[in-house]
Amino acid sequence: MVSQPNPPRPGDDAHVPDSVLDELSAAFGAADDPVSYDFDDPSIDRLLGLGPDVEPPAAPPVAPPVESPVESPASTDAVVLPFRSPRAQQVSTESAGEEPVQPHQPDVAHPTDRPEVPDQPDEAEVGGARRTIVIADDGQPDTVYLDEEKEERFRAVHGDGTSDRSTIVISDLDDGAVSQQPPTASGGSIDPRVRARRISVRRAEGRRRLVWVAVGVVALLLVVGAVAVVASPIFGVEEVRVQGATYTDQQLIADIVAELEGEPVLLVDTEALEARLQRDPWVERARVSTDFPHTVVIDIRERVPLATFQGGDGSWRVIDVQGRVLAVLEGQPISMMPIDGEHPDTTPGQFAGAPYADAALLVRSLPGEIRVLTRAVVLDSAVGTMSLLLSPSASASSEDPVVVRLGDAENLDAKLVRLLGQVRSGLEGVASLDVSTEEIGVVPR
Repeated sequence: MVSQPNPPRPGDDAHVPDSVLDELSAAFGAADDPVSYDFDDPSIDRLLGLGPDVEPPAAPPVAPPVESPVESPASTDAVVLPFRSPRAQQVSTESAGEEPVQPHQPDVAHPTDRPEVPDQPDEAEVGGARRTIVIADDGQPDTVYLDEEKEERFRAVHGDGTSDRSTIVISDLDDGAVSQQPPTASGGSIDPRVRARRISVRRAEGRRRLVWVAVGVVALLLVVGAVAVVASPIFGVEEVRVQGATYTDQQLIADIVAELEGEPVLLVDTEALEARLQRDPWVERARVSTDFPHTVVIDIRERVPLATFQGGDGSWRVIDVQGRVLAVLEGQPISMMPIDGEHPDTTPGQFAGAPYADAALLVRSLPGEIRVLTRAVVLDSAVGTMSLLLSPSASASSEDPVVVRLGDAENLDAKLVRLLGQVRSGLEGVASLDVSTEEIGVVPR
């Protein structure tokens, strides 16, 4: 028995057997000269089991197919080669000029050992159905049919006696997929009514935009016109009223009034004018307001001068209740209470110190009965103690004064109450009083 060659493995391109190449050449190449056989040879009859009194030979046992352990390649392409029968092997061997190998003759001496051969189906029934050989390949786009001439040569080589035509079909695995053409845009035109509607909507939107633009332009023109009118000399300042400016620098007020004349009343910078006026030491608060269409009002609240003292330079300083120097004068102001002692040369707008603030507070706190008798306040700025120089009576202003010791500014109201009781009792014959404590000390003349 001739051994059958192993079928080639997929992807094994290193060596292809000559028998495979011969069989493919016979199937797809040019037709060779037919080989003649002697069909009267008795060996052929014995081989086919057609001789008289000869039973057909028993079929040799068929070994079960063994699966190849080699994994299939990653590619989806597969090539299926036909299995070469012994008859095809003999034909290919003879065409190559080699001696044909006789097939193994079965032993026919024991017909009882021959198994039953099942009945073969009718040749007409087999040939009635069209046979289809499918080579599965994902990468093949179309179906290819072999021509009839090559198919007849293939049948002649393999000894196929059927008269029906076989078809070899190479198709894609995805046979059930339906090819659909991509949708194409319709070349038809838009309905005239739809187009007219779109045009009307766009025109309406354009008209609305034009209306809003026109409204914005008109509003802008109105604002610009209003500003131009109010900024014109038509509404200029014609009158400036100043209130409460008794000690304020008159030159400063005159300069401000001159700048305001003819200025548009709505463009007056009132905050800047207030800050400018409050830089004057006499001005405690300033308010500037406009009275449309032609008036500006300046309201000033000045600080109250309470006392005065003479500095080392000989000039007199006027102070308020906080000890702030309001002005520096060449002569002594007779309307203010003098403070005796040694004093600094403080400039206007500066604070003389806490002792001077206490002395100014004492002057403001004096009752009327004591004020008319007071000639001066004596201040020791080093220790902060205070005293009063009083006349014995309103009519005896030329006599020596009565010295009243008050001490510091603590409990000033209680000290003044004790002093007021002594004044009401009379100061004739009294040289000095000490009201800094609850027990009043009296020193007679």
